[in-house]
Amino acid sequence: MNWYRKYPLFALGLTVCGVVAVGELALAYERYAASREAAKRLEQRRVELESMGQLTPPPTRAVAAAIEADLTKAQKALAAMQAELTGKGAAAERIRNAKVPAARTDSFFDLATFVERMREAAEKSGVEIRPEAARFGFSKYANEGPETDRIEPIFRQRQAAEYLIESLLEAKPRVLLAVKRERTLTKAEREAQAAALANGQVIEESAADSLSDSPDYFAIDSRVSARAAGYIDAMAFRFIFIGQTAALRNFLNRLASFELPVLVREVEVDVATAEETQPQPGAEIPTATAAESAAAPSVVLTVDPAAASKTAPKPAPSAAVRPPRATTSTPIVSKSFSKYTVTVEFIELVPTSAPSAEAPAAPTS
Repeated sequence: MNWYRKYPLFALGLTVCGVVAVGELALAYERYAASREAAKRLEQRRVELESMGQLTPPPTRAVAAAIEADLTKAQKALAAMQAELTGKGAAAERIRNAKVPAARTDSFFDLATFVERMREAAEKSGVEIRPEAARFGFSKYANEGPETDRIEPIFRQRQAAEYLIESLLEAKPRVLLAVKRERTLTKAEREAQAAALANGQVIEESAADSLSDSPDYFAIDSRVSARAAGYIDAMAFRFIFIGQTAALRNFLNRLASFELPVLVREVEVDVATAEETQPQPGAEIPTATAAESAAAPSVVLTVDPAAASKTAPKPAPSAAVRPPRATTSTPIVSKSFSKYTVTVEFIELVPTSAPSAEAPAAPTS
């Protein structure tokens, strides 16, 4: 070490050269590692390029322009379908602008007012309302409003039910036997149902639903429902009424106008019994409407008494004034009443910005 003291400058120079050499070696290794990494990435890019070259169609600018055009067309079609599913006309505007009741009391009075409006419409159309349909599917809330977490779904159900019932009453059936709806779901119940639908499980009516003493409820088979978790929600209703074929036809034609997005899922037809078609004691039906809804003949045989009497002996001529000839009508086939059960779904789009679990699911309360 004495030479360090004798030749300090030489020692310092050797130290500096050693540090520089170590730095050069480190830098050379770093460059070597970077070059290997770059070579590896280049090879990966080459493989990806060869794979893309084998794609059909090839990723050229012309193909990209065609894909963009198809995307634009699909987006326009989607916007048109979404517009159709939001409804049109006064009924859709009324539903969009309606204000949800803030409290249970407000919801109770909203339902009570709805029932009165429907009764007045039924009386105007001459439709008899049986006791099972007296509250139009909301008999559970005849004396109190729905629970706080069910106010909003019950209100939406009421709006859809009002449009459907008005459409049915305008068709003028003979008797409205029942109006049924699905149970509304709480937030936790909606999340569980959305998860079940996403997993492809079939949602069946629970024991509590089947044992309920309320005439309000029914459960639609999820296999025929239009619901799609995260995209489409639906409210199902069932109407049971008695009338002639014209009543069913007019009701379905009104729904087919798609003023609101309603899909007919099932129509059942049975022969109405004499007991079902007879007015109930105390039922108030306008006389004119009752006469119109009576079983009018479909085919009428008209007989001219004068023609029928040609084969009879002719009386002696008389100077008396002969009265005008009268005709009599004899029904050959009379129109019969049938019992109809119509199941429909009111379609709702799930907002794209909302998680599917938060989307309003099958109402059921």
